[in-house]
Amino acid sequence: MELTHEQRLEFLKSYNDLRNILQTLWECQDLWMSDLRKLEDLQSTMHRTLKFVPQTDDDGRSMHYSDWVLAGEKEIEDA
Repeated sequence: MELTHEQRLEFLKSYNDLRNILQTLWECQDLWMSDLRKLEDLQSTMHRTLKFVPQTDDDGRSMHYSDWVLAGEKEIEDA
């Protein structure tokens, strides 16, 4: 899988946001509400760019509460 330059820059921004959030957590043992938004943005970026999808049950319904898998692949079996 190849990422475009724009996608790499988006991940770089998210990575730096994540570093700052973790630093705040360790130093202050607190979390800013804006950090929650940044974490949600990172999750969305990863979902969209890396094509993560929810597993589906036997009836084809999405199981958003389960671990997600790569698009186009079968569910990951528990080891």
